[in-house]
Amino acid sequence: MSPSIRTAGALAIGALIVAVAALSVRPGPAAGAPTTDGQPAAHTITVTGTASVTRVPDVARVGVGVGVTKTTVKAARDSAGQSMSRIIAALKAMGIDEKDIKTSSIDLSPQYNNTGTRIVGYRMSEQLQITVRDLDKAGDVVDTATAKGATEVNGMSFDVDDPTSAMDEARAAAIAQARTSAQKMAAAAGVSVGAVVSVSSPGPYYYGAAARDAAALTPIERGSQDVQATVTVVFEID
Repeated sequence: MSPSIRTAGALAIGALIVAVAALSVRPGPAAGAPTTDGQPAAHTITVTGTASVTRVPDVARVGVGVGVTKTTVKAARDSAGQSMSRIIAALKAMGIDEKDIKTSSIDLSPQYNNTGTRIVGYRMSEQLQITVRDLDKAGDVVDTATAKGATEVNGMSFDVDDPTSAMDEARAAAIAQARTSAQKMAAAAGVSVGAVVSVSSPGPYYYGAAARDAAALTPIERGSQDVQATVTVVFEID
């Protein structure tokens, strides 16, 4: 073998050895650090916690509407508009703020004869959503609206007007539950729980105080509402 061939071979082998050595000392991810593919890194534990808090609703949402059928569009609109104006005026006289009276839908549709071949009239429907902040007036709102011309009552639901504090409390309790679960699992595995790497929460969810049907509007029982939060927490483990 010529000296030039032996020299080239030696250089190639030397370069390969250097490359392998460089790979062998490359540092891995720090314990608890997220990986680039979105999966938890080694030396972490992932747990889920769920908690709920109970609040008494402080507002009611009442749906009422007017539906009339007349032979012309103008007559249908005028009749529905007059009834709705009376309803809104009466609600304001009760102390319902203008910002709490909202038109939720308006619909005008033709009405046909029995064979469907000729228009015989027009139906105008207008719906209101009323937010009642004094719950003692919730039943009176329905009675007043129907007395002034409402032909439809679309039920009542109860809500917590500002759920932020309940959300925060539920999430904090869910994280505490997740840490307790992580500590129990870690103890069973002979390791200890360290810092939080990440927290995610898809909620919160609300349940309880469901909508009531029209027959149950008076007397009113608002019940309670539960705010539930679920969190997924990734902890470092040592």
